[in-house]
Amino acid sequence: MKFKSLFEVIPETWEIEFKNRDTAHKIYDAVRSKYNDDLGPITVNNDTWYIGTKLSDEEFKKGIVEFLDQFDIEQSQYSVDKTEVGKFWSPL
Repeated sequence: MKFKSLFEVIPETWEIEFKNRDTAHKIYDAVRSKYNDDLGPITVNNDTWYIGTKLSDEEFKKGIVEFLDQFDIEQSQYSVDKTEVGKFWSPL
């Protein structure tokens, strides 16, 4: 039996930050019916989407940009950054 590392099991949290709360919620409302959780589940809070993903950094960044591009949402309207929210750390 092969065991997975903790980093394969526990998702990393990314934030997609918009200029304000109204923009974040308006865009989310417009795209949520097309979002299929391939990138990870979304939580929307204030001006930011939080997405917990098990994808690599490159896969996630590429995926979120391609997804938002489908709706003509320019990259200048948001930022994509990895957060410390939910980050797992083990001293072992």
